[in-house]
Amino acid sequence: MFEGAKAPRLWVKVAAEAEPFVRRGKSVFAKHVMDADKEIRPQEEVIVTNQDNKVIAVGRAWLTGKEMKAFQRGVAVRIRRGLAEEVKKETPRV
Repeated sequence: MFEGAKAPRLWVKVAAEAEPFVRRGKSVFAKHVMDADKEIRPQEEVIVTNQDNKVIAVGRAWLTGKEMKAFQRGVAVRIRRGLAEEVKKETPRV
């Protein structure tokens, strides 16, 4: 990390086997959460990273950070945008 910078907040680290799906915008299930910020609360926007701490998606938490690490079933994060998703360009209305 950068010297003097605050530690990142609201992050979720996922397992390697889940990474391709998360990049395409699929939800993160609790069993694929390797680690998570303990201060995450449901309905907060979170950053999803791979095991190398590279951002692969952003989404909304459905569980607390502690629950994400403890649970083995259920959706932990609903992905809003994955890194591999195409961005749709809107055509201007005339």
